[in-house]
Amino acid sequence: MTDLHKQIADLETEIDALSQAAEQCRKSMIVARLAIIAGVLLVGASLSGFIRTDALVLVIGIAATLAGIGLLGSSRGSLEHITGKIRASESRRDDVIDGMNIKTVQDG
Repeated sequence: MTDLHKQIADLETEIDALSQAAEQCRKSMIVARLAIIAGVLLVGASLSGFIRTDALVLVIGIAATLAGIGLLGSSRGSLEHITGKIRASESRRDDVIDGMNIKTVQDG
C-alpha cells in the first residue's frame, strides 16, 4: 500500500511541475503576442509616415515581428506537448488510485 501512495505522490509532483511549465509557456505566448503587435505597429507607423524612419527602425520592427512569431509557435508546440504529458500523468494516477481497491463508506 505504501508503494502505491509513493507512486501517487510522485505522479502528483510530476503533474505540478508540468503545470508550472505549462504556465511558463502561456506567459511566453503573451510576450510573443506583444512582440508581434509592437513589431507590426512599428513597421506600420514607419511605412505610413507616422514616425520618422530610418533603416534601423524598420529592421527592429521586422525583427520583433519575426521573433514574436517564432516564440509563439515554439511556445504553443511546447504547451501542447506538456498538456499531453499532464493528461497521461493524470491518467496513470487515476489508474493507480483505481487499482488500490478502496472501499467506500456508506452512511447507514
